[in-house]
Amino acid sequence: MIPYGRQWIDENDVAAVAAALRGNFLTQGPHVAQFEAQLSDQCGSAAAVACNSGTAALHMAYSAMGIGPGDVVVVPANTFLATANAAIYLGAEVRFCDVDAWTGLMTVQTLDAVLDGDVSLVVPVHFAGMPCDMPAIAKLVRAKAPRAKIVEDASHAIGATHADGSPVGSLKYSSMATFSFHPVKHIAAGEGGAVTVDDPGLLGALQRFRCHGMTKDPARMIRRDEGPWYYEMQELGFNYRIPDAACALASSQMKRLDQFLERRRAIARSYLAAWKDLSAIVLPPIEQLEHSAWHLFCLHIREDRSFIDRRTFMEHLAKLDVGSQVHYYPVCGQPFYRERYGCDEQNFTGAFTHYETELSVPIFPAMSDQEIRTVISAIRVVASEATISRSRAA
Repeated sequence: MIPYGRQWIDENDVAAVAAALRGNFLTQGPHVAQFEAQLSDQCGSAAAVACNSGTAALHMAYSAMGIGPGDVVVVPANTFLATANAAIYLGAEVRFCDVDAWTGLMTVQTLDAVLDGDVSLVVPVHFAGMPCDMPAIAKLVRAKAPRAKIVEDASHAIGATHADGSPVGSLKYSSMATFSFHPVKHIAAGEGGAVTVDDPGLLGALQRFRCHGMTKDPARMIRRDEGPWYYEMQELGFNYRIPDAACALASSQMKRLDQFLERRRAIARSYLAAWKDLSAIVLPPIEQLEHSAWHLFCLHIREDRSFIDRRTFMEHLAKLDVGSQVHYYPVCGQPFYRERYGCDEQNFTGAFTHYETELSVPIFPAMSDQEIRTVISAIRVVASEATISRSRAA
């Protein structure tokens, strides 16, 4: 079965991890700083802080922004749970905004519908690797909620670029950006995450939060004469440190990021060309071809033109050895959030329409040419049969 996503580990990656395991540090070692430098260089930020997951990255970033009780954090309804959960961890409240039904992205229009002066933080999510319209979103936030800050959830989008060509993570339109290095993402660390940051004060807050809230900086200490062994905890933090071997793997993978991105874009290009005539499906926007990082390739099943529903479509693909997945059930509809806030689906028609029709099909750089041909053929067979069956039924 060809999965919708999978890591690509080569012998250089294995050697890098083996070397780290033979070194003097399994945690808090040199590979962490090396990977952070690579990431900040890739994104064009002043610094990066690596941690043990994309969820931890969000938690760190929100905390560094001072988010806590009494704050309102706006997140899109179409995202992974962590984007919203990180605000709740800190005692803040979440306000969901709708998304575009086709792209799954927060837009100026959907954000404008929920944005006001009570909002402290806005978190656009670059879903599937496609960047949100950050210039327009940043302009709206400045005008309508001037005290609010922006943190980009770029878990899907390392290597993506904004319409003006600036890299996602460069912080041209936000205070920080968070990334994930889960195995199905572009860079695999096993598990891992990071935050890109420019402001030195935010950098220090991120580093302390990652390590129990501890500091050894004499300038920050209340007791400064205890000795070189001494540290202080003046604020609450967590153990979000990432192992050195995980950063050795991620650092090795970063050397192939451009190769990974080009392969993903080449696969997307092949899919867009091969399926453009299929009326049973709707393809991602072709104008995103060179801007998106293509973490996901999202089809939409047009049940008005198909004789089969999405579940049956998936089952037919599976019989042809092609796996698929759905991203995501709207977070606002999850039991925890439905109980906390209520969820009128009429207020989130974009997110629920996206969920009800979206299907993620395989796209990852380790795909062989034969696997790509298999996926292309399987989608054509199932989509064509669905259309023919509907025509006959009519």
